Amino acid sequence: MEQTTRIALNEIPFEKLEKAGIKKDFVDRMENQERVDFLNGYRSAKLYTVNAKINGEDFRIPAKIRLQKAEDGAVNVKVHPIQRLNIPDEYMGHAFTKDEKMALLDHRNLGKTLELTGRNGKTDSYYLAIDQKTNELIPLRTKAIKIPDSIKGATLSDKQKKDLAVGKKVAVEGMKGKNGKAFSASLQINAANRNIAFSDFKQDLKEDQKNDKTKAVKPKKN
Repeated sequence: MEQTTRIALNEIPFEKLEKAGIKKDFVDRMENQERVDFLNGYRSAKLYTVNAKINGEDFRIPAKIRLQKAEDGAVNVKVHPIQRLNIPDEYMGHAFTKDEKMALLDHRNLGKTLELTGRNGKTDSYYLAIDQKTNELIPLRTKAIKIPDSIKGATLSDKQKKDLAVGKKVAVEGMKGKNGKAFSASLQINAANRNIAFSDFKQDLKEDQKNDKTKAVKPKKN
């Protein structure tokens, strides 16, 4: 099978994970996409209970984990415990304004893109969001997200696609759920989950009322 992830399954350092208190079979319990993301070096979707030493004492704490491949090829385990929610004054070369800090604290999403400087010293366009489980500030390059032409059966206008691309929250109507019912929702890029997140769901009552009326109409007798 051709490797399509940064780290191969047989490269997972199980001995390091077991030392951190995570049993080897946790990978088998991952869903397919979750496993692919994990092997690409992204934070785990779930929290795992890991060993930690705090002030010389041993504890078991909840944390996300990820794999990181070093230049020499060694794969290491990085632990991301739950932390106190705090927005720094400066992040990746950007000084946050008061409004930007409030947006992150209130909505867990900056709601716009920023030019940030990566570890390689290069500047790029990023989305920013707070991880809902660990309270970490997570950056995501805008090039990592492709804005689709349609979502769940609803065609996006050029303005909706443009607004989504720059990190804004966009209201979209006429989407269809798995049950076939129409609904509306607000969409926004979520850097922490690397996807387009849904919120403010509303069921399309007009569609339901229309269907109810259709069912209520009885055929005329000849």
